Amino acid sequence: MTRYKFQALVTMGGDGEGGPRVMLGSAPRRMVLRGRNDETGRSQIFTALVSCEDEAPLRPHGRQMLVTLRLAGDDVTDYLGSGGRFELWLGGVVGHGIVTRRLFI
Repeated sequence: MTRYKFQALVTMGGDGEGGPRVMLGSAPRRMVLRGRNDETGRSQIFTALVSCEDEAPLRPHGRQMLVTLRLAGDDVTDYLGSGGRFELWLGGVVGHGIVTRRLFI
């Protein structure tokens, strides 16, 4: 299983159906990430550690913030890459994002 690290712009806020509200800070938080393969149209879920890049917490329905995503899997790059869109889940959709770049570790 390969480990990956990405930077992404994320806006917190669910689908507008009163879903859970989440605040993120600089400490990593475990969440579910759903990526989509543009070629096949299939979605895949992954467990990810998500943290903000700066000291300001990521607040619901706020502006976009730069975050770090850490995840592991054999087919992660089939579903996430630069420009790839994803959803963050924690009992429901809590945010949407777009990958800005892959960080090599």
